[in-house]
Amino acid sequence: MRTNLTAGDRVLLDRYIESVLLRFGDNRINLGSATEELAQTFVRVAQGDDKVIDHMRGVVEAGDDA
Repeated sequence: MRTNLTAGDRVLLDRYIESVLLRFGDNRINLGSATEELAQTFVRVAQGDDKVIDHMRGVVEAGDDA
């Protein structure tokens, strides 16, 4: 599996991972939910899902509302 990310996509990926981990750290989601979220997103990237960038952006933009 190989996926090419643009520089902007890489910044978004970092922010997405941080968002999920912060939600876990703040006890807004449990470890299982955080793991499932990250795993499903990485699978979507590997499958070439063209909507995964929108999903990651949505998680980041949801911020404290998630």
